[in-house]
Amino acid sequence: MNNQNLIVLKQKTQSYWYIIKPKLKLVAVRFAFVFLLFLLVSNQEISFHIHIGTPAAVAYSTPPEQGRVLNANIIEVPKRWWQQIKEEKNDIRNGLNLANAATAVGAALSVAEQEAAAKYSNLGFILNPTYATRKGVDPKIVAFKNQKCHDYIELYVSTAQEEANLYGIPVAITLAQGLLESNAGDSKLARNDNNHFGIKCKSKCVGCRCANYTDDSKYDMFRVFDSAWYSFREHSNLLMGARYKHLTNLPKTAYKNWAHGLEAAGYATDKQYGEKLIGIIEALQLYKYDV
Repeated sequence: MNNQNLIVLKQKTQSYWYIIKPKLKLVAVRFAFVFLLFLLVSNQEISFHIHIGTPAAVAYSTPPEQGRVLNANIIEVPKRWWQQIKEEKNDIRNGLNLANAATAVGAALSVAEQEAAAKYSNLGFILNPTYATRKGVDPKIVAFKNQKCHDYIELYVSTAQEEANLYGIPVAITLAQGLLESNAGDSKLARNDNNHFGIKCKSKCVGCRCANYTDDSKYDMFRVFDSAWYSFREHSNLLMGARYKHLTNLPKTAYKNWAHGLEAAGYATDKQYGEKLIGIIEALQLYKYDV
C-alpha cells in the first residue's frame, strides 16, 4: 500500500470517527442516566404489586412469608429487611413508634379536665406531693401529669445511661435535670428546639444556632439542637467543663452532693435548685439507675 492510499484511509477513518463520536457520547449519557436512575430507585422504599392471572396462581405462586394477598388478583410484596430497619430508625428518631402512656391517660380526660390539667406543671405534683390533696385536684389529672414524667424517663433513660458510661455523670442527675429544665419534655425550648437542659448559647452565638425565650432577660439566647440526643450530649460536655468538672470526683451514687454542687456552681439561679433535683430523684426513684 502506497503513501497515497494510506492518506486516503486515514482521512476516511477520521471522517467516520467524527460521525460516530456524537452518537457514542449520546449513548454514554443515556447509559449513565439509566444507571443513576436504577441506583436511585433501588435505594427508595418502593412498594409494588404483581398481577397474577388467576386466583389459583395467587394462592400458590407466592409463599406466605414472601407476600400478602390483598385480593384475588393482587399480591403486596413486602419491603426488604434493610428498608424495614431504615423505617424503624426513622420512626424512633421522629418519636412515632414510642409508646406513650400519658397520651392514653390524657385521652381519657374530658375537655374540661384537660383544660384544668394544662394549668399545672408536669413536675408540680412530684415536687409538692401534698399539693393535690390540699387543693382537691382531681386524681386523674395528677395521674396524667405524673405519667408524663414516667414516660420521659422511659424515653431517655438509655441515653442518660450512655452518658453516664462515657462521662461519669449519674443517670439520676441527668434525668432529673432533664425533667426539671424541660418540664418533662413539654417546655417550648424542648419541643421547638430539642434543648432539654436550658443550655445557653456560646458567646455571640458563634458556631451554634440560638433561640430566645426571654427566660431571664431578652438577651438570653438558648441553643437549638437537631435532636434531643444532641442536647443530652451537650449537657455532658457542659458538665465536663471547668465550672462543673470537679463534681466527677464524686461517686455516681452521691446524687445529693451532685445536686447541691450544681446549684453551688451556678447551673441555675433558683436557690432551691439542688433540693428540687433531690426531690425529683427520690420521688421517681431515679437513684436506682446508678446502683
